Amino acid sequence: MNALLRLATAGAALAAVVGAAAPASAAVTYDPRTMKGYVGRGDVLKAFGWTDATLAAKASGLVFDHDFWTNDTYTVACGKKAFPVVHYREFGRYELRDATVQNNARGAAGYAGKVAGFWLTGPRFGISGTTVPPAAGQPCPSTTQGTTITSAKLVSSVKGWALAITSGDDNRRLLTKQTPNPG
Repeated sequence: MNALLRLATAGAALAAVVGAAAPASAAVTYDPRTMKGYVGRGDVLKAFGWTDATLAAKASGLVFDHDFWTNDTYTVACGKKAFPVVHYREFGRYELRDATVQNNARGAAGYAGKVAGFWLTGPRFGISGTTVPPAAGQPCPSTTQGTTITSAKLVSSVKGWALAITSGDDNRRLLTKQTPNPG
């Protein structure tokens, strides 16, 4: 229900932008659980520093992604001296389906036919992976400390996700959230 309210709010914001004579930036609305939401044209223009003409030319090549990760911090010793090591335990990316919204409103001087925004309608495909945490007997991650890990202790863990947009080789994060991971 909350996601529906956000989508309705995005629709209302889109209607307000369509009726306005000057460009406006809509706040990104995105539900990381369903991977659905709305990204307004102003958010894309701001992210890349583009003009409306550049956005119109590049809109069909934009790719929206949902990235996620779990990073653990360990105290690792290779001999006597301990040091922190970040272990990238879980990571992945979903490419999201999107539908470009064109503004075809009449009477919006200089606005008709421009890209109004993008509906994100869920994941198309994805990839993920996990890695093995540091443990005694493994090669030491620091060549100056010793050759093998003598001890490793989990200190903290963080889970996160990001909504990102890519155009060619340029990638920008639109939203990012990280929270402590209790387990």
